[in-house]
Formats: sequence, structure tokens, C-alpha cells
Amino acid sequence: MVLSVLRPDASLPEFLANRARSAGLRRLALDVAVGAAGFAAVVYWRPTASLILASVALCFFAYGSWGLVDRAHSYVVRKGRRIVSSFFEILGALFVAIGIFAIAGILFGVWAAAIGTWIS
Repeated sequence: MVLSVLRPDASLPEFLANRARSAGLRRLALDVAVGAAGFAAVVYWRPTASLILASVALCFFAYGSWGLVDRAHSYVVRKGRRIVSSFFEILGALFVAIGIFAIAGILFGVWAAAIGTWIS
């Protein structure tokens, strides 16, 4: 696979897609493992900033998972399997949605922490 050079005015989704497509499989698998382990640890121990920490862990998980699914999707497209390709597209969209909700969780958690100090 040949990757083109990213435009200087690329958006955040373009930047993340280019970075995930140029990352190695081990790196993406490590992101998935660290994200899943971090999320499980936050759910188990429930630290003070659990919403923020869980959302950051889900961002890593969603990014690595989307990268792996994107690799599998491009392989399946080359083989010409349409049904499996549709499945990977849906799975990729699911991980994108998880990532978007995780980013929203980070923003909401930071906002709630900042507002909490003003109200008291």
C-alpha cells in the first residue's frame, strides 16, 4: 500500500486516518490493548476523574480498533468480498462512533470538573 503525503490543511479525521494507516499492526494492537486495559482499570477502581480517564482509554481503544478494521477492510476489498466488506464498513463506523462519544466524554468531564469548582 502506498500512502500519499498529507495535505498541510488536512482536517483532524484525515490526519488520524493517515496516521492509523501508516502505523504498524503491533502499534494498533497495543493501542487496543492499552485502551481496553485502561478502561477496565477505571471501571474496576473508579478513581476521582473516572469519566475523563475512561474516555481517554476508549479513545485509544477506538483508534486502534478502527485502524485494524480499516486494514482488514482494505484487504477484503482487494479480494472482492462484498458482504464481508460491508461488515467491516459497519464495524469501522461503530468504532468511529465510540471514538466520537469518547471525545465528547472527555470534553464533558473537563467541563464538569471546571464547573464543579465554580459552584462550590
